[in-house]
Amino acid sequence: MVADVQNSTQAIKEGRYRDINTAGGSTIAAVLNAVKPLKIPYVFGGDGASFCVPSEAIEPVKKALKGCQELALSGLNLDLRVGIVPYSELKNPILLCRYQSTPSLTQYFFMGGGMEEADDLVKSDTTYHLSDAVEADADFSGFECRWNEVPSAQDVTFSLLVKARTENQQEALALYQDLTQRLTNLLGEVNRHHPLSEQGLSLSFQPGKLKGEAVVKSFSSIQTGSVFSQWLMIGKLLFQNLVGRYWMRFKKHEMGADWGRYKSDLLMNSDYLKLDDTYRTVMSGTHETVASLISWLESEYQKGQLFYGVHQTHSAVVTCLVAKTGIEHIHFVDSAEGGYAMAAKQLKKQIQQFYLNSTL
Repeated sequence: MVADVQNSTQAIKEGRYRDINTAGGSTIAAVLNAVKPLKIPYVFGGDGASFCVPSEAIEPVKKALKGCQELALSGLNLDLRVGIVPYSELKNPILLCRYQSTPSLTQYFFMGGGMEEADDLVKSDTTYHLSDAVEADADFSGFECRWNEVPSAQDVTFSLLVKARTENQQEALALYQDLTQRLTNLLGEVNRHHPLSEQGLSLSFQPGKLKGEAVVKSFSSIQTGSVFSQWLMIGKLLFQNLVGRYWMRFKKHEMGADWGRYKSDLLMNSDYLKLDDTYRTVMSGTHETVASLISWLESEYQKGQLFYGVHQTHSAVVTCLVAKTGIEHIHFVDSAEGGYAMAAKQLKKQIQQFYLNSTL
């Protein structure tokens, strides 16, 4: 199953990239709640997400994603496209790797071409789109979006997409491994290139920045998602943020959690590097190191080894999924001002140019 915001470029131009990340993150919350206690593979793409759903869970997931569509349209004024592609109709396989780096962060890496093929089918053939007749039934419990933008610990925060142009999966994997090592060599180890930092994390007290979560939470609890219910929710979030800031600052032990560790745990549980037939990451670097990285990427692009897209900005945006307050939480990271969606524009342009040149 594939979900993504259509015409996201216009919304980004309007400065609504937090709304786009909210729409994308809400699909993960809704789908994971719909399949509980089942665990399913998924990947966050900034303006949406992709899922591998077993047949017995398809109906509740359809209802959950229909709810996401209604939330996006009525609450965020965004058009969320949802598509369902049976695995039997794919020509390419979906090769899956499960990686658990911390007790709370389980990531799924995809190769084989199947996920990309499913995405292409959904974008090109409306017969795969979710039917209008599906009843909406979404539970957004656990969704949170309360942090201010996190300023880069260095000069730049960037979203990077890289797609291998190799002959086979083994060569593609080798290229991605080489890329990972090159990123480390240029940008430093995790504590250096991580897009988030403890000192940069601050809970927001601006109603406009809490609106996304308020829309989701009020839609979940009061299906109309009225303006009044949204303002009530914003008030509740402001109070919770005030308490949370106090607990973290004074390292309190409350609700079974050590709040003095919360920010460091957040960094460890951040989903900032992933693979779904395209290598995706958000990192920070200096102007010089990022320029060196782009120079290498351009060289490899000219050699016919890869396609790439990069979006540089000043900060990162964090969207959260909290299973148990203060204890079980994962965090989806994108760069500000469009992030992955803007990087995808450059990637698509390179691919289109390649096929155009091939036909000449």
